[in-house]
Amino acid sequence: MSYSFTFDDIPDLTGKVAIVTGGSSGIGEVISRELARKNAKVYITTRSQSRADQAIARIRAASAEVEGVENNLTFLEVDLETMKGATAAAKFFLKLEDRLDIVVANAGLGGIKSQLTPDGYERNFAVNHLGHFAFLTTLLPLIERTAAANPKSDVRIVIQSSQSFYNASKIDYQDLTKTYSSSWGFLTLREMLGRYARSKLANIYFMRELAKRTNDIPNLYVNASHPGLVYTNIFDLSTSPLPRYMQIIGEYQAWLFGIPVDDGAKTALFLASDKRVIKDGLKRIFLYPAPQGPLGGYVYFNGVYPRALNSLGEDGDEASKLWEFSEQALAKALNS
Repeated sequence: MSYSFTFDDIPDLTGKVAIVTGGSSGIGEVISRELARKNAKVYITTRSQSRADQAIARIRAASAEVEGVENNLTFLEVDLETMKGATAAAKFFLKLEDRLDIVVANAGLGGIKSQLTPDGYERNFAVNHLGHFAFLTTLLPLIERTAAANPKSDVRIVIQSSQSFYNASKIDYQDLTKTYSSSWGFLTLREMLGRYARSKLANIYFMRELAKRTNDIPNLYVNASHPGLVYTNIFDLSTSPLPRYMQIIGEYQAWLFGIPVDDGAKTALFLASDKRVIKDGLKRIFLYPAPQGPLGGYVYFNGVYPRALNSLGEDGDEASKLWEFSEQALAKALNS
């Protein structure tokens, strides 16, 4: 099964309120732009007002033919590195709006130095999963109320994951509070990629468990997407622990083989807006930018493709275990 999809397929979103985490650059900026162009009120989350303002200016310049698009874009300060900060940002949003129709959890870290966040967790896992968990679960009551109050409409949650999760090992919860054990080239690369893959597996588990816990809400659609190999800021390896020659090789490969950023936004935008999600009842799916095959995720095709998870990704017990761990971590962070 596949779906052809272009930005023209996005329906009018007048009246809908959306949040795009990491919406000030790269894929997130494109998602924000296209939702705003179709009249959604879009909150762009980032830690920097200036970065949000620059993104809004770029979107305005690229959308000159769309009347009032700049009025559809608003900055929301969110720090996903701490669960307390992510929760506080969500609570602030709850004071601003009485509905929330679309959330695209897009922000994420890639190749970074081995560090722990103030909450004491490895940064990839903390930002890519725990910060989003705190943010989204705080917003969830409003999301559920929006669905209940608008039964003929639809509400969407899209978790941006990655094909990297297929390379992940089972989550070792003792390892989440540790920095890299290696400081040598290729071993460091293996650890760095492994930790990123683990965070993307956590995204899959979060999507599946959230969908299961909201399954009794028929017009709430929770799914995950893989953008493909897209040359964005996540491939800036200058802050990674890798030797400089490995940074240059990695950045060059991403530049050489990466697909255009507009194409990379299509899987998330399809799940966030397309009416066929409702028509076909698409829930708990992982959407890919290419069909199954060796080039999938590296070469863009004119369509989007639901893709099967592996056995680890489908492990419901592990997904439940991650949710329970995340709840405990959040409670600990809020009480500290």
